[in-house]
Amino acid sequence: MKCASKAGCVPEIGLGTFGIGGDFWRRDNSRDFEAVKALRRGFELGLRLVDTSELYGEGHAEELIKIASSGIEELLVITKIHPSSLEPGEVYKRLLGSTERLGRRPWMVMLHWVPVGYHICDVVKALESAVAKGLADNFGLSNVTASQVSAALTCTKRMEPVAIENKYSLRYRRDELDVIPLAQREGLLYLGYSPLERGALALDSFLASIGRKYNKSAVQVALNWYVKIPNVVPIVKASSASHVEEIAQSIGWALSEEDWKLIDKQFYIYRFQQY
Repeated sequence: MKCASKAGCVPEIGLGTFGIGGDFWRRDNSRDFEAVKALRRGFELGLRLVDTSELYGEGHAEELIKIASSGIEELLVITKIHPSSLEPGEVYKRLLGSTERLGRRPWMVMLHWVPVGYHICDVVKALESAVAKGLADNFGLSNVTASQVSAALTCTKRMEPVAIENKYSLRYRRDELDVIPLAQREGLLYLGYSPLERGALALDSFLASIGRKYNKSAVQVALNWYVKIPNVVPIVKASSASHVEEIAQSIGWALSEEDWKLIDKQFYIYRFQQY
């Protein structure tokens, strides 16, 4: 388990659902069986932290989580919304829709990003209100800078965010300069999406060479590298049951300190590159 003082303890790796049940704005039912099978297998293996959104497949990803989690009570669901405004009624309506599709109250809610024309404190106010109304257990912040997180922590009134979710991978390490240290100091979870760079790291020869020492794949080496970082939890797409099984085998063992540092050095330049 990975623990942070404000969020408590969660599985070391979370399952992602972007591209499951469709893409942004577009529903696709053609692979529902495979999606449910992959999610269910992950939940059975203890990967009971899952990230989703009302936008993924027009909410169909949330519906598939409901099906896959039938009979499972202990599941931490993070969902994100994309309201056209931060009016309480709009936020309430969207979160209520997510709750109905999921068949359960989300553990955490976020906005995908800070809407144009709004300040981070407006986001905090809207999400605080939603949690106070019982629409979620907690709230977090997504696609935010360190300065936005710092501001958010000063404008909370009833409760604080418990997590940050940003893009993070060995090839996208910008947040190591400020956002991740801030999360660690404040006791926030840091959820990193796209940790495998849409499969690119699965083909990385350097990671594969490290993996041969442990009889592990490049994917498993990369994920194990993230797990070692305090407060950081990678969110990995549950693309198939076999992939989920590979993901689950990324934990329960540990890279040596020497190998962890070799990987850190190999990808260190990506702390300073953005794309």
